[in-house]
Amino acid sequence: MNKSLRFFWMMVLLVVLVLSTACTLRASTPAPTQEQGVLFPTPTSLANAVQTQTAQAQPQVATATPQMEQVPTPVPQQAEQPQPTAQAPQPKPIPTLERPSTYTLQKGEWPICIARRYDLDLNAFFSLNGLSMNSRPAVGTVLKIPSSGNWNEAAYGPRVLRKHTDYKVAAGDTVYTIACYFGDVSPEAILAANGLNSPDDIKVGMTLKIP
Repeated sequence: MNKSLRFFWMMVLLVVLVLSTACTLRASTPAPTQEQGVLFPTPTSLANAVQTQTAQAQPQVATATPQMEQVPTPVPQQAEQPQPTAQAPQPKPIPTLERPSTYTLQKGEWPICIARRYDLDLNAFFSLNGLSMNSRPAVGTVLKIPSSGNWNEAAYGPRVLRKHTDYKVAAGDTVYTIACYFGDVSPEAILAANGLNSPDDIKVGMTLKIP
């Protein structure tokens, strides 16, 4: 019985000691004041700090006043003037081939060409001008043309040497040599059929109509 009481009082004493120690420790810890501040950040203060640091980290961009882009004033363009289209020479009336009284020999022509062209009797023509088949009179020689007689096809072949088709002018050609090439056509007729005014209008590469 005495042992039980002794144990009981010992436990009571131990409890009293523990309680008194706890009170002493609580009284010795100073309470935080407003001057010391908050030891641990609150959610509000933490959010403010994040916003402040973010603003400081962003580059400072100067706000520029937008300038109006100047659009160049369109310059009115003048309408292109239509270029005149070159017209092909128009053919002219073919002159009637008449036998002249004289003829001046041109470059590229021979007496036999003149005899074919004007339907001359070759022997009478040569005799009147003192010529032969081997004669080569110079350019500019004035030949006399007999008033009668005709070309002898049986003796000298046809007057028409070639069919009258288109002819392409080659280097060295003249309207006179082309007339001799076909036999019975005159230079004046070739010029008229192609709407040309003079022998100088004949150019290399042209295609001529032979009337």
